[in-house]
Amino acid sequence: MKRRPDAATIKAGVNPRSFYKAELPEMKEPRRMAGGWVDGGLCPFHADGRAGSFRVHLETGAFCCFACGAKGGDIVAFVQQREGLSFHDALAKLTDDWEV
Repeated sequence: MKRRPDAATIKAGVNPRSFYKAELPEMKEPRRMAGGWVDGGLCPFHADGRAGSFRVHLETGAFCCFACGAKGGDIVAFVQQREGLSFHDALAKLTDDWEV
């Protein structure tokens, strides 16, 4: 049985900028905001009809929605919340989807 990479290896192998560009197709070309945050477009965690409240950090992978309160510190947390997965299942999904 092939051993899965650990969380640090997966996070290092998936660029947050590329990840969010693929996962958030409605996200416009990032315009840097204060502290490295950018407008992420419509929030994928609630029925969002107006862009502007969802932010992503393209260096760390952190995300935050000021409307619904969804937030997390990296792309693993994003996958966990969006897909309803455990930490280990989110790592497995990232490994498979991003060929880490």
